[in-house]
Amino acid sequence: MRDFLDFLATLYLNTCAAPKQAVQGLHRLIPMWRKFRDVRILGVIGFLFFAVVIAILNATVYTPEAAVMRYLSALEDGRRADVESIVWGSYGSLIYDIRLPTDAADRPRDPEIVDTYQTAGLVVVTVRVVLDGRAVESQLAVERDASWLPLANWRFVDPPIATIRVESTLDSGATVNGSRANEEGFAYVPSIATVGAPSRWFDAEPQKIVLDSLSRDYSVALDLTPSPRLIDDMSAAVRDYLDACAAQKTLVPKKCPFAGFTSEAIAAGPVWSISTYPTPSIAVKDGQWFVSGKGTAELSVSLVDFATEKTVKYSEVIPYTIEGTIAGLDGANPKLVVTNTVRR
Repeated sequence: MRDFLDFLATLYLNTCAAPKQAVQGLHRLIPMWRKFRDVRILGVIGFLFFAVVIAILNATVYTPEAAVMRYLSALEDGRRADVESIVWGSYGSLIYDIRLPTDAADRPRDPEIVDTYQTAGLVVVTVRVVLDGRAVESQLAVERDASWLPLANWRFVDPPIATIRVESTLDSGATVNGSRANEEGFAYVPSIATVGAPSRWFDAEPQKIVLDSLSRDYSVALDLTPSPRLIDDMSAAVRDYLDACAAQKTLVPKKCPFAGFTSEAIAAGPVWSISTYPTPSIAVKDGQWFVSGKGTAELSVSLVDFATEKTVKYSEVIPYTIEGTIAGLDGANPKLVVTNTVRR
């Protein structure tokens, strides 16, 4: 290369001195150009150019900070498919059904990098986002994927999700961002998760919880109250049950909470009627929903008097208590299961 530069200088001087010498210099330049355009030299130059481009991309586009920002941007925009692709790769989320908050205020806004440091081969990126008008900081750890590709591919050391323990009186039915959660639900960090229990049988005030850390334990207790529909359905079930008991022509109706007793012979009857239907009370105890209520039933019967052998009409109002549990609350038709009955 130095010889080439010296030649150019000499050529310039000779050109200025004599055009004829310049022509002779051009004849000397042609073999040198042929040497310069040798495939090996061009290959070295191409490799160096490629290496420089890769170095620039890895220093700007494919950095740990850029990988985290791509995730936060997809989370902010509510692009669930992109979030799953970034977090889980080509496999997608095979285990978790994680939905993004539908309310934009519950998703991170205005993400920015606060700090970055390396530890034990990992890169910990501290980010600051705005959640519901308040600045929140989170730390996300990434590592470089062991790949033969020259471009750096960064992945999360741990998936950026938080586990939310849902304390509820229902075995199922609770949701996190609309996704079904039994005892646990999941949501991406950082965000605000909405925990609720959208059930036709219960009313529960949805609760929101700020998720800013992967290591923190989150728990939400849902205070469920029976819905008017459940109360109406259980009231109807109690009435149907009691009417079926009253229809039995026996002193001790089978699987019923009331019964009559006499030592005298029965001439006619007995006939039952429900004098007072209970207003069911629905309450929870030890994770089980109970139904209870009090009422009265009237027994009418004709008895044979042992002394006179005459038929005597007899009636009695008998108080009763109904107790039971509710089964099938996770389905479309919950059932009343009466637990207190008079044995024959």
